[in-house]
Amino acid sequence: MSETTLYILITVNLVIVAGLVFFILRLLGRQKQKRLDAEERLKKIAAEVSEHRLHIIESLQVIGRAILNEEIPLTEASIRCKVLLDNLDPQLAQSDAYIVFNEVFEQSKHIPRLEAWKKLKGPEKLEYIAHMETLESDYSHKVNSAAEHLLSQDFNRYH
Repeated sequence: MSETTLYILITVNLVIVAGLVFFILRLLGRQKQKRLDAEERLKKIAAEVSEHRLHIIESLQVIGRAILNEEIPLTEASIRCKVLLDNLDPQLAQSDAYIVFNEVFEQSKHIPRLEAWKKLKGPEKLEYIAHMETLESDYSHKVNSAAEHLLSQDFNRYH
């Protein structure tokens, strides 16, 4: 083999090695950018989750104050609290302090809501209103106690 052929082969190999190094560096750059993008998406999702949890906590506290100030019907408040607590922490929703919200929810879930309520005729509404009043008188003490507990609950672990 002549020297010229040897130099040509060395040059071809160096070009191939340089091309492979360039290709590897490009792949590493893309991989790093994907990792950075994924981290950014995770941070954004974490911020949204934290914001959502904070909104739930604030809503629970507003409803708790409204219950104690008698500004909201207890049936409606119980339904809202049950749903919010389920979204925040299903285990917390089943705790002894808040189980009353679930009980009222279960006993009132047959009552039409929103548009279905608006479509009801007067006598039909009266029947449901009587049922809600019975629920509220039966559970008022427990719901008020749960509302007080909501206002004293330490929700820091949910931020």
